[in-house]
Amino acid sequence: MGADAMWGYALGLAWKGLGRFPKSSLLAVMTVALGLAAAMCTLTLLHVLSTDPLPGRSQHLYSPYVDTVQGRLKGIWKNPANGVQWQMNVMKPADAQALLTPDRSVRQAAINETTAYISADGSRKHVNQNLLLTTHGFAAMFGLPLLQGRFWSAGEEQSPLAVISIDLARRLFGPASAIDKLVHIGKADFRIIGVSAPYRPEPHFFSMNQQWTFDASRQDDVYLPLQAALGAGITASESGSCDEHTKGGSGLLSDISQPRDLTHCEWLIPWVELDTPAQVAGYEAFVRHYAEDHRPLGRKPLSRLDSVAGWMRQNRVIPDHARLNLWLAVGFGLLCMVNVTGLLTARFLRRSQEVSIRRAIGATRRDIFAQCLFESCGICIVGGLLALPLTQAGLWILRHQQGDYNALARLDPAMFAALFLIAVLTGLLVGSIPAWRATRVSPGLHLKAV
Repeated sequence: MGADAMWGYALGLAWKGLGRFPKSSLLAVMTVALGLAAAMCTLTLLHVLSTDPLPGRSQHLYSPYVDTVQGRLKGIWKNPANGVQWQMNVMKPADAQALLTPDRSVRQAAINETTAYISADGSRKHVNQNLLLTTHGFAAMFGLPLLQGRFWSAGEEQSPLAVISIDLARRLFGPASAIDKLVHIGKADFRIIGVSAPYRPEPHFFSMNQQWTFDASRQDDVYLPLQAALGAGITASESGSCDEHTKGGSGLLSDISQPRDLTHCEWLIPWVELDTPAQVAGYEAFVRHYAEDHRPLGRKPLSRLDSVAGWMRQNRVIPDHARLNLWLAVGFGLLCMVNVTGLLTARFLRRSQEVSIRRAIGATRRDIFAQCLFESCGICIVGGLLALPLTQAGLWILRHQQGDYNALARLDPAMFAALFLIAVLTGLLVGSIPAWRATRVSPGLHLKAV
């Protein structure tokens, strides 16, 4: 009998063996399914939380920071998801402008996120919307998808132009085109030159609004030129860190009764695009030297250049309890696999006489090992099939719990394939010891009892 025939014969015996002891087969399948489902629920959630927010782009995006605030009192922001102090690379306008020089990087953008009331031309209905005040490089750097029109150019930074989302365009103008329509924001009318598709990077990493890092239901609906927006009286969000003796107060002791002079406050988030390691090293040195030349009196120079991945790690965007839940689920899964190993060992040893007869008529230990291993993999594959609806049910429960990121818990094709790969590997691992134990059976002792 050829090798292919022997493997096919072993596979056939394994298939028949699955139905020989239905109770132990069902118990093993259920145990595998529960262990895999528990691990896959938490693994899927962690996979979604750690996914690249801008595939193909984020590895080239960096956010610089230098500390030039005069005085030690600085605003402290905490991430509501994990209580960790939020590390925002907000800077004073003069510093951001100095770092965003065109000759130092491929593209540059300064960002500030705020809210304002907006109304369509001639309408009395005002709606409060999320605004992103930025510069012309934002769309190309962050991949903002435009359905209609265009983004503004470098020469239009002071022009009252706007790009709005398709959702807002439909709310304000219905099915009609929003291009060249006017919207009133602040003290000025802005002409719409572009309409964007829904744009919700997860996590929402590029601004200071940590309140909706993983909230897929919220997005920036209006994009305005930074200079034009400030000229229209739109109030920018700021971090709470200002130079001492700044009008309106500084740091956490601000006098909210009078507006602050934002010239001396940190409120702009700079981003640059760097394509090569040499550009990254050169720009990092430039930021470091700038920090040394402009450091506040009495303090050491503080500077950094954060990549998107580095920013996510530093701010612990993935909650600690999500990692803890994964380890707990993996521990539960391992416990289930130990139980399955015991069930398979008892199952194979009950067939010692059958194994002895096969050995007596010429089957090798390799043939016995293959048969047992095929049977173990079959049980785990069936358990993987049953784990799929259990995983979906677990993710459904997660999506209906409180937490911004729980709504993201969905099984994507990659994790669907991972489930069955894990099922096969589990079959190989948990079946190896029972299969090896079955090959150690002494045929002579059991043939005497036949």
